Amino acid sequence: MTIFDLLFIIVVLASVAALTAVVASALRGRLRQAVKLLAMYGVCLAFYLGVIVVVSLASPQCILALGESCCFDDWCVAVEDVTLARELGQGERIARANGVFCVITLRLSNRARGRAQRASSAAVHLVDGQGRTYDISPQGQAAFEAQRGPTAPLTSTLPVGQSLSTVQVFDLPDDAHAVGLTVEHPVGPSPELFIIGDDASLFHKPTIVRLP
Repeated sequence: MTIFDLLFIIVVLASVAALTAVVASALRGRLRQAVKLLAMYGVCLAFYLGVIVVVSLASPQCILALGESCCFDDWCVAVEDVTLARELGQGERIARANGVFCVITLRLSNRARGRAQRASSAAVHLVDGQGRTYDISPQGQAAFEAQRGPTAPLTSTLPVGQSLSTVQVFDLPDDAHAVGLTVEHPVGPSPELFIIGDDASLFHKPTIVRLP
């Protein structure tokens, strides 16, 4: 836990206390006091959110190379290999890409010393130089697994000090250049949005792995 994680917890507890005080004042008929407390709380909250945004915009983007791990506490992801193919699968299970299939081999690892680790939810995305985002290609993934066998999910449980490989398939247009991979963990909105300096905080540039 960092100092900013602790600060976030303090802010949450202070918010609960402040809003409770506002409601209590209003119920007692002290509307002027309730409005004053709410205004003070709003100013403090706006200041905290402003600090988050300023730090996020001022922070340089973390760029990783192939083989370097992107870690979330003790759960880590690294890009091991990248291959391109116009089609995947075999026989009746062949899938042809709209552009080109980008087949990415990932290494999931657990650097914890005391217990197994797993991501409760996780996803990887590709982003190109034009800012376009690409999700997993269901057709490409299904064709790859039909030919090579099922691949481990990103949420697999990892014993202490262990790692495993998994494959994720994307369909990129031919004009996609300067492509990188980002990791979303957890998927969707999370408290990390409001933690100063966190990779997932408001307007923070996500860590990216540059692909060849």
